[in-house]
Amino acid sequence: MKKIIALVVCLLITASAFAFDPGEKLVWGSADFESYTPYKDADPITTFGITTMVSYFLMKDISLDVLLEWGSTSYKSSKSDTYTYSDLLIGLGGSFFINNFYVGAGIGYEILSQPDFYKSDNVKQNAMYLSLGGGYLFPLIENVYIDIGADYTFGLGDYSGDAEGKNEEAVIGVGAGLVVHLP
Repeated sequence: MKKIIALVVCLLITASAFAFDPGEKLVWGSADFESYTPYKDADPITTFGITTMVSYFLMKDISLDVLLEWGSTSYKSSKSDTYTYSDLLIGLGGSFFINNFYVGAGIGYEILSQPDFYKSDNVKQNAMYLSLGGGYLFPLIENVYIDIGADYTFGLGDYSGDAEGKNEEAVIGVGAGLVVHLP
């Protein structure tokens, strides 16, 4: 127990040496792959995604964030047809840093295109989201960090495009990524 406390104290002392000044930038990135089988003999549903964000520091430890997230999902229907749909999320937000800890909030606009099983064309769906999150940047090497964070994202308003109804989606996520500091 004493070793864990000593490690946490060392990390906090080390982290206190880091601060982000106006004009500096952080480039965040992550990629993910998921293969999900809904039941025993089903074909897997495969998802691949890329997320990138750029943070520009307007004031000491306060950043303006621009997010771009892309995902693609493929699955087979019961007719053995393979369907693929993709979505693009564009977001704008802000973050506040205390040493290497951060909290942030942002608004995102998603454009989703997916096959319509009853028609021969794709369905377009648009939605708005609010995301709240936070995490810690672990120094890896000079100006490179591993980001460990969590977020809560929920839908705002109604769907638009070909979709109808209230956007009541909610997602809790945890993850890791790589961050590069551009002084």
